[in-house]
Amino acid sequence: MYAELARIYDCLVAGVDFEAWIDYLEQILGKFGRRPKTAVDLGCGTGNTLFPLARRGYRVTGVDISPQMIALARRKAKELGIAATFLVQDMRSFRLPGSVDLATCFHDGLNYILDDEDLVRVFSRVQEHLTSEGLFVFDLNALTWLAGMPSGAGEWEDENIHLSWRTRYDPDGPFWEVCLTARVEGEGEEYSFTEIHRERGYRPDEVERALAAAGLKMFAAYDAFCFAPVSAGSRRHFYVAGRAL
Repeated sequence: MYAELARIYDCLVAGVDFEAWIDYLEQILGKFGRRPKTAVDLGCGTGNTLFPLARRGYRVTGVDISPQMIALARRKAKELGIAATFLVQDMRSFRLPGSVDLATCFHDGLNYILDDEDLVRVFSRVQEHLTSEGLFVFDLNALTWLAGMPSGAGEWEDENIHLSWRTRYDPDGPFWEVCLTARVEGEGEEYSFTEIHRERGYRPDEVERALAAAGLKMFAAYDAFCFAPVSAGSRRHFYVAGRAL
């Protein structure tokens, strides 16, 4: 996944205010009285949530399983004059040279973890790398929202990109699946590709059990971009966790 989509990913998320994501993160950190200096961003992609952290003075490391995503992130960091470390690693088995004060995983990254045991593996790796007062802040598309997504097809295009997709929800998975086909033209090249992406939703109690199995404690679960508790109508949940004391 993202082998080809990486090439147009930034075009697809151009409307996302990633600075606002980090504004919200820093509100969470303030609420818990934390002032981290070092951070790892899991599933960092092309660096969109990592760069605002770096600009605010954090020493940052980005981890992603996609070499194509990491290559783009490194190039962007160089162009922006941002100091960051990037590692091509699987978040289920990532290793850092030292501990960090903050771990993040944003923009549905953990929804791509489709197995309960793999989710515990991710959380265990985070637990191993967090400092004693470190926080792990991450989001997940809500299970109820994914399950309520209607199956169907759609299209989107701009001057150079034509994207079509077909979605379905498999309750036996339970997975939400999208089959993406893109045709890209311009700058002397033309190519097309198809990728299938699957996401799994997790209930808050499932997330809490997985965190506990990894030696982490859930401190809070919020409806996205506010401090209201998660609800049946939530689209996205944000979780805050740390070492069990």
